[in-house]
Amino acid sequence: MTLTIDLVDSGALKLLRDLESLNLIRVNPPETTAAPESSLSKRNLSRRFAGALRLSAEKYAAFQSALQEGRSE
Repeated sequence: MTLTIDLVDSGALKLLRDLESLNLIRVNPPETTAAPESSLSKRNLSRRFAGALRLSAEKYAAFQSALQEGRSE
């Protein structure tokens, strides 16, 4: 299984290296050919954030109505 993570603290890399030394994970070098954030297509962004809110049907309806209200202002 392959996971991609973003490290937000430099100490996290040390923890990952420790797990690697225990042969629990393998840390690969970062990809240098990654596209800049601004060049991501809408399709990639929608796939990345799909289901991120995980709202109930009622909360989703309220969210949609709030969006419509904001757009009409």
